[in-house]
Amino acid sequence: MQIVFNPAEVSYDTLLDVFFSEHMPIRKSKPQYKSAVWTHNEEQANTIKSKIKSIEAAKGLKIMTDIENAKEWYDAEEYHQKYIEKQNTRRW
Repeated sequence: MQIVFNPAEVSYDTLLDVFFSEHMPIRKSKPQYKSAVWTHNEEQANTIKSKIKSIEAAKGLKIMTDIENAKEWYDAEEYHQKYIEKQNTRRW
């Protein structure tokens, strides 16, 4: 999923809070289901590394989210687009 956001309206840290409140990756899974965050700059990479360390310390868990540099984006098929809106399953 690609998230486009305006940092003047919501912080990257807040996005990570939502990500980890909905998803707690404590084991590795198949590549198509892996937990990962692709960052666009060093500040984002440092922010998520710090967030992961904080969660690990607070919960006593090893977080298995990969942190990778963002590359060229390719949209999935149309039926995958705006999935949450189509399912009306938004929880936050």
